[in-house]
Formats: sequence, C-alpha cells, structure tokens
Amino acid sequence: EAAKKKSNKAGVLEGLVLFYKHNYIKGLFAISCLFMVEVTIVDYTMKLLAKEHFDALHPCKPGMSCWNVDADTGVIHHGLSQEATQAFTRFMGIFGQATNTLSFLLSLLGTSAVIRTLGVRLTLLLFPSLCLAIILLVRTSPTLWMVFGAMILLKANSYALNNPTKEILYQPTSPAVRYKAKSWIDIFGARGSKALGSLVTNAFSHSASELVANGSLVGIAVSTFLIWNANFMGRTFDEYTERKFILGADDDEDSGGEMEMEVDAAIHQNDDDEVDEDDFEGGTSCALEEVLEDKEEEDSDCKVANEAMVILL
Repeated sequence: EAAKKKSNKAGVLEGLVLFYKHNYIKGLFAISCLFMVEVTIVDYTMKLLAKEHFDALHPCKPGMSCWNVDADTGVIHHGLSQEATQAFTRFMGIFGQATNTLSFLLSLLGTSAVIRTLGVRLTLLLFPSLCLAIILLVRTSPTLWMVFGAMILLKANSYALNNPTKEILYQPTSPAVRYKAKSWIDIFGARGSKALGSLVTNAFSHSASELVANGSLVGIAVSTFLIWNANFMGRTFDEYTERKFILGADDDEDSGGEMEMEVDAAIHQNDDDEVDEDDFEGGTSCALEEVLEDKEEEDSDCKVANEAMVILL
C-alpha cells in the first residue's frame, strides 16, 4: 500500500513540488516562458498596426460587403475590405517566411558559434538584453515596419538562441527534474505566459497607441527581470558544473526506493504464486490417490463376487 500511495504522487503535481523546492527550476521557468509575454504583446501590436495600415490603403466603401449600417441607430460598422484582407494575408505570409528563414540561418551558422565564443553565461544575457532593446525601439518608433522587424528578431532569436541555451541549463539536473518539472514548464508555463500577455493586449486592444505605450512598459519590466535572472542562472550553472552537482538527485533516490518497493512486491507476489501452485499440485496428487484407492476397493469387491459365483456353481 505504501508503494501504491507513493506512485500516486507522480505526474504534474510532482513537477509543481520540484518547482517549489528549487530556485534553479524557477529560473528555468523564467527563461523558458516569460519572454512569451513580450512576444504576445509585440505580435498583437504588429497585427493591430497592420490592420490599421491596410484598412487605410484599401478602405471599405458603401456598397461593399464589409459595409454595414445598423437599421435602428444608423451607426456604420465596417470591417476590412477584400483588398485589405488580401494585403494583410500577404503581409503575414511574408512575416512567416522571413521569421523561419532567419531562424534557420541563425541555427545553422550562429548558435554554436555564439555559445562557444561567449560561453553559456553571456549567451543567457544576450537574449533578454536583445528583448529590452527591441521593446525600447518599438516604444520610441511604433511604426508597422519597425514592429515587423522587431517581431522577426524576437521570434528568430527565441528559436535559435534562447531555446538551445535553455536546454544546456538542464545538464546539471536529475532525470526527475528533466522529465517532471520540464514537462510542466513546457506545457503549463508556456500557455500561462501567453495568457498573461493576452491579458495586457485585451486591456488595450481598442487603440494601437495605448497598446504600445502601456504594453511596452510591461515588456521593459519583464526584460529587466529576465536580465537579472539570466545572470543568476549563469552563475548557478557555472557553480553546479564546477562542483559536479546534480540538482534533484535526492528526488531520484526517492524514485529509486519506490522502484525497489515495487520490485519486492512483485517478488513476494511470485512467491505466493509458487505456494499456491504447490498447494494445487498437492491437492491434485491427493485426489489422484483417493481415486486409485476407490478403484482398488471396487476391484476387490468384484473379485469376492466372482469367487462366490464359482462356489455356487
């Protein structure tokens, strides 16, 4: 029963326990997820600016399918014209191609060279510093093409620079951390960060200027914290590497003890099965002996009957 209760603790909740126990895992969470708050804000800002830009280039006019007049109030409601929608679609296609191309080139040519040249600690500082510079540029010059370039740099460097460096930070951790805490960070942490960014964009979605003014403040705060966290994680990683320290080794020992208990339970179960088989075999042999005794009695009765018949004859 003890082994069963222990095994029930495994899963997502155990990942949360590891997150609570170790500051290093909290730092991994920040590096893996919090930048998505900035990406969500800048991405929505770019789409809002693009919508306003193409709506101005291809306005919706009376008589078009996008032109609607409320019959009760007479208020005019209109969306994007067909030409504006097509232009916006082409714009997003160009954005996707540019982001993926830059990510591929940076991953192919730049990632390993940067890590070898700067080391893990300085490479960790590079991405949040780049995020801070991009947010400041967007705040000072909130044009469509400035935000377009900023978004490409953010996404490309998150794929090519931040993700590989983040994976290196898992080296001085135990399998319990890598498989339990990491899964929680990658699934729930990432979605939670995007949801937090969406709260900011929804609060100021009615105006691109307000979104830039207020969303950039959130981005600056997040970037500043990420720079501090990257410095902390770089120092801690170097310290763990020098000491050959494995974070979460105690949790692995607990898991090993749980495994031993399960193996012992399986062995005892096999022993019980062997005893049952012996009992079964003993029961079968006893039954066979009883059958043989009954047969011998029947044979002796038949012999006595035959002798009696002979005497009578």
